[in-house]
Amino acid sequence: MTIRLPNTAPLVAVLLSAGLTLGGVVGCDDSPPEPTGKGTSPNASIKPAPLASGSEPELRPELQPKVFDGGIVGIPADSAGHLIIPPDAGAPPPVPLRSDEALASDDVAFRDNGGITLQVLWDWNNSDKAPAGAAANTEATQVLREKTTPRMNVDLANAGRMRISLDSVVFPLPPTTELRSRNDRTGHIVVWPNRRAYRSVPPGGLRALFGERRSDVTPLVKGKLSAKGKGSKLGFETAKVELSSAFGTLTLEQAKVAGTNTGTLFCRFLVELVAVDPNSEACKPGLVPVAAHFRWKPGGSINLSVSSLTRRTDLPVGDMRVPPGGALVKPSELPPQTTGILLDQKDLTAMRRSESEGIAPGPDAPGEGLRAVNHSDGLRYVLLDGVPVAWVEPLGQTYVIGPTKSYYNLSWRDFLGANVTPATKIALPARVLLGSEEVSPDAGAVP
Repeated sequence: MTIRLPNTAPLVAVLLSAGLTLGGVVGCDDSPPEPTGKGTSPNASIKPAPLASGSEPELRPELQPKVFDGGIVGIPADSAGHLIIPPDAGAPPPVPLRSDEALASDDVAFRDNGGITLQVLWDWNNSDKAPAGAAANTEATQVLREKTTPRMNVDLANAGRMRISLDSVVFPLPPTTELRSRNDRTGHIVVWPNRRAYRSVPPGGLRALFGERRSDVTPLVKGKLSAKGKGSKLGFETAKVELSSAFGTLTLEQAKVAGTNTGTLFCRFLVELVAVDPNSEACKPGLVPVAAHFRWKPGGSINLSVSSLTRRTDLPVGDMRVPPGGALVKPSELPPQTTGILLDQKDLTAMRRSESEGIAPGPDAPGEGLRAVNHSDGLRYVLLDGVPVAWVEPLGQTYVIGPTKSYYNLSWRDFLGANVTPATKIALPARVLLGSEEVSPDAGAVP
């Protein structure tokens, strides 16, 4: 907002001679908020408030001009006629991204190539073993667990940009897809692997992005914040806090890294997953998240840990622009991925050294492998012996070729660990079902 003062030289002379104190008139231009997009998901049961437009932000209440005698609005003055100037308001609050927004080019001159790089692991605690009697190849199974561990590379630039690269086949977006953020906007953009397209994900969209491969908005709250003491990790002293919302609780551990404010963007990312406003007081300059433990209501959990924290002086900040230079905006799309198959046929066959005897496939079983049918309202992963082999979209199905004719322990889960089924022994080939066939008869089930 621009504050305009009239030419006061003649007026001041008059006021001084009369011994009066007046304030200059302040002008203000308000713009209506932009509407939100349509459509909800199971993760967004309450419609969010309209997001702010890209216009200039209003002054905070404590900085608004006060009303004086006679209804005149202006800048206050003391008894000597000196204007009382409010303290520096600092940087304006970040403006939320909109899902339908085509961003202006990011033309900031990035002269500082410093920052931090984090190697991040998600722990699914998927330690189910093969059932007794199966000719399991333990070594091959362990290799596949490593291959399917969700990993992220997080670059945090001093210039106020973050780039998260999804470096695993397990995410519901293709490998090398990026999430990018900037310090003057809340929310994120999804950048296609070829860097030629992007779309905005407004604040509150991350839960549906990971849980359903959609970007519907979950309403965000301030959350209940409490300190949980100190610790140490990766050679740094850490501070621990706990944030609670209706979805669950986040225990966040952050390293105290001197001379940096780059961790704020990664903190925003983490608190948003528990449906807390990214402007949370937990996200402070000088702190870098190094561990997070999510506990969901009514049950389930997932851990995140930083395996390495490296200071950088050579970050390719020009490749972290929001949006990428020359990229097209695709507001209603996500990076194309035609299949949820996570491992190839050779990998899956290697899980067994030989077939099991005495297996008689059921009448609805495929000729080989596994047909997984998901009748739930969220994206679900199917795991064999603790190894995620495919994800299946809500009310969809996936056919997995490769598993040997044998016995396996099978379980289902969502990415964030809020919905996890106990492992059940099955014989493959088979058709397996999550949920009731009668609830969703149009889920593409094979008769």
